[in-house]
Formats: sequence, structure tokens, C-alpha cells
Amino acid sequence: MRCPPAHSGRERLKGTVVSSGLLSSSAILGLLTIPGDVIWSYSVAGVVLAIGLAVTLLRDDWARARGWDKLILLGPLFYAAPLAAFGTEHFTRAEAIASIVPEWIPWHHFWAYFVGACFILAPLSIVTRIQARLAASLLALTFFLFVVLMDVPAWAQDPRDRFALTLALRELAFSGGALALAASLGTARRKRGTDTLATIARYFVAIPIVVFAVEQFMHGDHVPGVPLNRLTPGYVPAHAIWTYLTAVVYALAGSLLLVGKKTRAAATVLGAMVLLVVLVVYVPIGIVDRASLDTGFNFLADTLMFCGAILLLAGAMPREASLPEPAESSLQRMTAKP
Repeated sequence: MRCPPAHSGRERLKGTVVSSGLLSSSAILGLLTIPGDVIWSYSVAGVVLAIGLAVTLLRDDWARARGWDKLILLGPLFYAAPLAAFGTEHFTRAEAIASIVPEWIPWHHFWAYFVGACFILAPLSIVTRIQARLAASLLALTFFLFVVLMDVPAWAQDPRDRFALTLALRELAFSGGALALAASLGTARRKRGTDTLATIARYFVAIPIVVFAVEQFMHGDHVPGVPLNRLTPGYVPAHAIWTYLTAVVYALAGSLLLVGKKTRAAATVLGAMVLLVVLVVYVPIGIVDRASLDTGFNFLADTLMFCGAILLLAGAMPREASLPEPAESSLQRMTAKP
């Protein structure tokens, strides 16, 4: 058997080093080609997510939570981090944001910057639990005003535009999530009022869920979760299945929310389903289109925030009452001898 030349090992090592260098250069080049506004959005969302995760893990309720309750505790983080990123866009894309302010409202740029600042400060308040109830209440009002002042009028111009309807219902669900958080942070003295807020929040989330279920059954080729104007990319594994599976879960769990049955369990299952969609569908989209806010990051952040709104609703819903004790068991204990 002929032995290889002595220098062949050095050549292979050199080739490996060159290949590693090329991969590192490609990775660095990929980062350098990401626009600054995208980097800012990712960075701000990451900071808020990290702060929220640290605070959550250090709190006693995380240690006491079991099973699905841990997922519910992540709801504020999933809601707050994307919202902070959207607030950042009010500064990095101020002209575009100001252009969608209704014409009859003065000072378009002022409102773009003001709302952007609120969308950064409110998430920080939510994840740190500093004046979180006030921040959640103001967010609920803000998103509701978006629905009334911008989204519904835009949809009314062309009622056949299902994407305009989707945007209006999405903002309504965002309002419902914040309202649910405000309700869950209420004190016992305000129990009757917080129950009313939680009920309103349930309808604000349930109605979009049921409508989205119908939309996804009718348009299975579009992205799941929030059925916006984008086809599910072919590189997503089993891409046609996810929209129909989401539609089934939406139809079943959304109906329970709408009629007020097993609401906590229904909202938790919905939140888990949307989180799965985020991981399987939108994380790949965010990676492939990492250099774009409009086709990459915003789709990922938007759906994660929708997941957070649903989990916030789950946290505001009452726990199911435990089943009554069987009569035979009670009778046996009453007649049992000491």
C-alpha cells in the first residue's frame, strides 16, 4: 500500500483553516449587510427579552409554577419584547410611521415619536413590574384607538380586503392582551371591575381567533398564526400543514373562549400553538429574510406578540374549579370508625 506524501496532512489542515476562515468571513459579511434599522429592532427586543427573562426567573411565582403555568408566565415577555422593537421603528422609520397617521390629526411626526417612546417604555414597565398595571391599561387604550381611528376606517374603504380586516382584528387582540394583563394585576378590592376587564379582553381575543380560523381554512397557502399577506415559504417543513393545523386549534379553542368554557385551558393551548408556529415557521423566515423588517423580522415579532397577548389572556382567566368529591368517598369517611 502506498503511503500518502508527508505534506498531505499539512495541506488538509491548511484547507480546513481556509474553509473556516471563509465561513467566518461570510458570517461577518452577512452581519454587515443587515441594515441599521433591523439591527436596532433586534437589539432592543433582545434587551427587553433578557431583562424580562431575568426578572421572571428570579420571582417566586416562577419557582411555584408547574406545567403550563410556566408558559403563561412567559406571556408578558413575548408581548413586551416585540412591542419594544416596534417602538424602535418609530424612530428608525419615522417618515413611514408618520405617513400612516390620519390626516385630520395634527403633528404627525410628534405622534410617531411619542408613540414610539411609549412602546419602548411600556414594555420595560411590564417586564420589570414597575407600574405595570398602568402601562398595560394605557397600551390597551392605545391599541383600541388604533382600531377605531385607523384600522376600521381603512377596512371600511374596501370591506372585501381581508388583510385590512386581519390588521384591525390583530390590533384588537393586542388591546385585549394588554387589558387582560391589567385585569390580572388588579387588587382584590377591584375584583368586580377586573372581572369585567377580563371578560372584555376575552372577547377582544376570541373574536379575532375565530375569524382567523376561517381565514386559514380558506387560504391554507398563506402564513399561519396571524393570516397576513404572505405565502408560507417552501423551505418551511410541511409548510401547507401548519396553516390548517392552526386553523383547527383556533376553531376549537377560540369557540371555547367565545362561549366562556374552560377559558384558561383554551387560551393556554392557543398560546402554545402560536408559539410552535413561531418556532417552526417564523424563525426560519426571520433567518432567511434577516436583512428586512418588512418581510422578515416584523412577521416574526408580530406573531410572537400575538402569542404573548393570548398567554396574557390565559393568565387573567380563572382556574377551573376542582371536581366535587365523590359522594361514596365522603360517606365512607363519615361512617368510618376512628
